[in-house]
Amino acid sequence: ERAALLARLRTMGLTRAQGRRLLVLESLPQALPAALGGILTGWAAVRLLSPGIDLTTLAVPATTSPAGRAELSADPWSLAVPAVAVLVLAVGVAAVQAWWSGRRGAVAELRAGDAR
Repeated sequence: ERAALLARLRTMGLTRAQGRRLLVLESLPQALPAALGGILTGWAAVRLLSPGIDLTTLAVPATTSPAGRAELSADPWSLAVPAVAVLVLAVGVAAVQAWWSGRRGAVAELRAGDAR
């Protein structure tokens, strides 16, 4: 349906670049809350689990005495990288979809839409 809609818009003067921008902007309202929700969930999980998890046995070898408690912390990179990956994936899928639908051409897509 989306490819047929883009084909109809192309017949009305929409350029391929505008079609790509339209698909990318259409994907952002779902991707941005997903990225922000992932950041919030990751931060909350670390804040809630850190008092009950002692990483000293993982951080310090068993042959030496523990120098202190190894704490679980949420650094900005570990929260930002997955969120950016979600955004890049959503925008990339929309861009590939726009590129793929632009390859077929408006006439072929409109004819395929009329056959239903």
